[in-house]
Amino acid sequence: MTEVTILAFAKFREQFGEKNMITTDSGATVLAALEKFAEIIPAARGELFEENRLRGHVIIMYNRERIDSEEAAEITVGEGDEIVLYPPVSGG
Repeated sequence: MTEVTILAFAKFREQFGEKNMITTDSGATVLAALEKFAEIIPAARGELFEENRLRGHVIIMYNRERIDSEEAAEITVGEGDEIVLYPPVSGG
């Protein structure tokens, strides 16, 4: 089992809480960790996923590097890793 920290900012912080710790199976990917997170925090399901795929507009940082949904499906999380979630940003 692997413990991962999930931080949420802006609108997501209000919906999911700022800091959550989840435990995933050993060898889980970032995507699997986020799916587990969505099981624990139901509000995350609709915000992060659409038809069981990560929404393209969600900004994901993994250990301080931005990753996309394809990388999230490939990167294996390790003990103490950090995933940060940001909602889409707009403005002018």
